[in-house]
Amino acid sequence: MALSVNHRGQEALFCNESHLGVSQKKRFSEMIFWLLSEHQPTISELTVFELILNLSIDHGPDTPSALAIISTAQAGKSISEAVAAGISQINDTHGGAQELLMEILYKMVKEKIPAKTIIDDYLNRKARVAGFGHRLYTEFDPRAELIINTLEKQKLGQEFISAGRRVGRELFKQTGKKLPLNIDGAIAIALCAFGWSPALGKAVFIIARTPGLCGQYLNAKN
Repeated sequence: MALSVNHRGQEALFCNESHLGVSQKKRFSEMIFWLLSEHQPTISELTVFELILNLSIDHGPDTPSALAIISTAQAGKSISEAVAAGISQINDTHGGAQELLMEILYKMVKEKIPAKTIIDDYLNRKARVAGFGHRLYTEFDPRAELIINTLEKQKLGQEFISAGRRVGRELFKQTGKKLPLNIDGAIAIALCAFGWSPALGKAVFIIARTPGLCGQYLNAKN
């Protein structure tokens, strides 16, 4: 369960510490990590987490969430209404695929389920394997590569990186299609490396993308 600000008498507490005190000594990214995970990040974890936030902040006006923002802004709605419309477009195929892939990765690492078993099941159901393929990045997603390289440099999540690569190889073996790991997939690997619940996947993307959605709204109003 994520923590939040509460009160003890007249004092506001953040994760059971003085909110005023924490706010003066912690970076915003540290507070987000702490709030969601209930523990403070290591330097390595924070390095990866800040990279995820930075890479996810925006991806242009053609994404589903940005398109919703722009149309709502042009209709004369407030920034609150527009941002809410944009966030409502964040789902399993836009910004939230990491939740589904995290479930796969945890099964592979913790339950020792082979990639072939996973892919057989998905193909039999004609289901799309989350976290692979991108409409723009058909060869490789540079954002995903940067996250994976940073995880390796920080010595985090090697077992989940390996599991993700096995999924990619099995996908190619069975379909003949090159479907590179996308940013959602790389975020899934990182969040598994942190030991986080899959339920936090969309929350991370919403937090990261909201500033970009605000920028899209302001651009649409000008």
